[in-house]
Parts: sequence; structure tokens; C-alpha cells
Amino acid sequence: MRAPVLSMALPLVITLAMTAPALAQTAATPDTAPARISVGGSGETILNIAATERAQVPQDLLIASLRIEKEDADAKIVQKAINDAMTAAMASAKAVPSVKASTGQYYVYQYDPNPIPVHERKAGEKSQATWRGSQTIELQSTAADDLLNLAGALQEAGLVMNGLTYSLSPEKADEAKDQMMEAALAKVKTRAERAAAAMSKTKTELIEVSVDAADMPMPQPMMMRAMAMDGAMEKSATPVAEPGDTEITLTVTARALLK
Repeated sequence: MRAPVLSMALPLVITLAMTAPALAQTAATPDTAPARISVGGSGETILNIAATERAQVPQDLLIASLRIEKEDADAKIVQKAINDAMTAAMASAKAVPSVKASTGQYYVYQYDPNPIPVHERKAGEKSQATWRGSQTIELQSTAADDLLNLAGALQEAGLVMNGLTYSLSPEKADEAKDQMMEAALAKVKTRAERAAAAMSKTKTELIEVSVDAADMPMPQPMMMRAMAMDGAMEKSATPVAEPGDTEITLTVTARALLK
């Protein structure tokens, strides 16, 4: 004869603590729950477990930013000079298929290099305001030598280096994350099997898996000192850059069903 069921009875919860990094929990749950356990120990156990992988991945994407700067008393002259220089720079970049080029910030503004307060000006004396303008060109490539040679040529043409930095390409980052995910999943499975053996259970099944890869930091280019705009720009040698490593962290969390 079955024992009577008490409608007000609280569910029985049994917690089994394990050493890090795994935490095993067993609980008597309603029939609608995905897992149940009997008090006799022959039921099922839900195991929450995680594994983290870290890797230093060599950077392969070189990024450069250069700019053209012009100034004149006439705004139209400034704009034309910038447009001509940038058109020539983009043409040079397009001649190197391995380098991806795009234009960046473009601005023209008026300023007075030697401002004189109004109350100090002599009769009829006017402001010496002039116009200054600038535009940048951004270069990216996994072929470092091609980009560095192009950057050197653009510097010879009058552009100034804004910044030069290495980063990790999305393709290489995805490849590294796939390998790390496989390794983390293998750790999760091994830990689940060891936990099952310690609890005298013979079967394990991952019923829920979550993968979390930490975002890579944005590249921080080394900023170059702006050159004087007096037209006396010395010829620059081809720039030099050495890649470093980017750290990627990937964590796999899972719920394992132990039987």
C-alpha cells in the first residue's frame, strides 16, 4: 500500500558538497522538473561544473593610422590640398592588394596662431586667423611588410604617422577560441565523470552547456609626436613594428546529469 501524500509537505533537498572546482547538488523536485531523485540514492543528480582555458595568441594584424595636415589663409586651398593628398594616398594603398585602406576623420577649422585681445589691437588691426585642416587614412593587413612599406611611402609623400599597433585578427581569434572550447569541454566531461564515479554512478550526460569568451581589448596604438607644420618635414624611414601576444579567456559552464 502506498503511503498517503501530504499536500503541504515541503520538498526534500539534499546537498552534497564536493571539492573545487565542481559542486554537486541533488534535490527532490516536482514531476515537471527535468530531473528527480529518490531518497534511496538510486535517482539522478544534477552537477553544475565549469572549466576555464587561457591562451596567449600571437598577434597577426598590423594597424596603422596616418594623417595629412595643411593650413592656409584660404579655406578652399586647405580643402583642395587635403583632397589631393588623400586621393593620391588611397591610390597608392589600392595598389597593394594585401592592405585594406579606409579614410578616417576629416576636419577643417579656423584659428589664430597669435591671438590679440580686441582691447589691445591697434586701430585697423585685424585678426591673423588662418585655416587648418587634416584627414586620416587607416591601414590594416596581416602582411606586415607590405603595410610597413606602404606606410613609409606615404610618409615620404607628406603624411604623418598617427599610430602603429599590432592586434589579433578576428579569424585567428575564432580559430583559437574553437580550440580552447574543445579543451574546456573535455575538462568538463572529465570532471563530470570523476564526480559520477565518486558518487557511485555509472552514466553522465551534459544537458546544458554555455560558452563564454572574454572580449579582447581594443588595440592601443602608440601615438606619434605631431611634426611642426612649417613645411620642413624630414624624410622618414620605413616604420618598424613587432607583434606581441593577446590573451584570450574562454569558460565553459555545464549542467551534467549523473545516473
